[in-house]
Amino acid sequence: MVGSPRKGGNVDRLVQEVLDGAEEAGFQTEKYILNELNYSGCQGCNHCKTADECRIDDDISGLLEDIREADAVVFGSPIYFYLFSGQFKLMQDRFYSFIDSGFRSRLAPGKKAVIVTSQGHPDISAFEKAADDFAGILKLLGFEVVEIIRMGGGGAPDAVLARRDLLDKARAAGRAL
Repeated sequence: MVGSPRKGGNVDRLVQEVLDGAEEAGFQTEKYILNELNYSGCQGCNHCKTADECRIDDDISGLLEDIREADAVVFGSPIYFYLFSGQFKLMQDRFYSFIDSGFRSRLAPGKKAVIVTSQGHPDISAFEKAADDFAGILKLLGFEVVEIIRMGGGGAPDAVLARRDLLDKARAAGRAL
């Protein structure tokens, strides 16, 4: 899934490379562009604590179901002000429905994840906490984070085209899923 408002931008291109690598390895893939979906964040109603589903029926509902069924998921977001994008965070809050009332994951264990980030700041260590924190959420849900692909200096929407190393790393991550 792509949490960037820039369709065809750095995050989108890197996520696509991971997906292309996964397809080369024989996986079926689907890409969600969060900015094109109509959805709301968690409403804190706790319906999901008594039912194994989120009460909200919107464009994220299908994505949540696909995550339940997937063997692997690619999560991509730019980093804005030390955090993932608003589009991503709004979707991420809906992961609350994956947790039961005892704070145990309802997802089957063993799912793999790749996290892709891009930031304008050239020093990737400046904002690495955003992806690290999200990796912690995924671990709580039972995912194994197999790769975090971090791009610094990504202010221009096509900056990744000059980063063959990252494009190759993304494709290899997809093949390795």
